[in-house]
Amino acid sequence: MPTAPARATKSKITVTVSSDLVRQLDGLLNVPEAGSRSRLVEEAIRHWLRDHAQQALDLQTEAYYRALSKAERKADRQWAQIAARSAKHHWE
Repeated sequence: MPTAPARATKSKITVTVSSDLVRQLDGLLNVPEAGSRSRLVEEAIRHWLRDHAQQALDLQTEAYYRALSKAERKADRQWAQIAARSAKHHWE
């Protein structure tokens, strides 16, 4: 599991979660690299933030392509075809 460097400054927070979630979390502590509850929660938050950033980027990308004019879409298709031919030529 990738984590922050050992010397990174950490802040203590308190959260209240349901008992079934705590049981599930504690069940993961049997995995050697799990470490502690704190480590598992930190990794879960890290993954959630990464997923959230990816979703935001996906929405921005979609908005960009939806905003293209007809001419820009045509040019984009042409560039995609050129890139596909180039990649095919390169990898054959």
